[in-house]
Amino acid sequence: MVKFLLIALALGVSCAHHESLDISPSEIDGNWRTFYIAADKEEKVKMNGALRAYFEHMECNDDCGTLKIKFHVQMNGKCQTHTVVGEKQEDGRYTTDYSGRNYFEVVRKKDGALFFHNVNVDESGQETNVILVAGKGETLSKAQKQELGKLVKEYNIPKENIQHLAPTDTCNQ
Repeated sequence: MVKFLLIALALGVSCAHHESLDISPSEIDGNWRTFYIAADKEEKVKMNGALRAYFEHMECNDDCGTLKIKFHVQMNGKCQTHTVVGEKQEDGRYTTDYSGRNYFEVVRKKDGALFFHNVNVDESGQETNVILVAGKGETLSKAQKQELGKLVKEYNIPKENIQHLAPTDTCNQ
């Protein structure tokens, strides 16, 4: 019986970081910008990477049953704007199609910044774990940057794969 309880506790602790946070339209609706992005497959979020998403605007509908995100990517010096609508699933994650299938959720909220975890499954079936930090302000605080460091570690993303996007956004200048 004790072994069973220990196993149950271990499973509970190991899965705890996978819980989605509840979000509300008042927290979401409006203009956003991507500050940082990191991925276990760094090429996907480096300059010209398909998952290097610069957020522009987000809005919730149906009590955040859907999450609409307008963003752009820069490919070979050209800005391409996209809008996706994530549909909330029973497990709390949103799903949408962009450069494959995406399963994303808000995993942290800290002082006006949202920390997203996304699993992208591309056309070849390759999975990429992504952490994206977006906010409505100009920069992240020291505490928010520390939170990013904790998250990339939690999701086994090398710290050196963190990309600072804000200074590289030339589409909205």
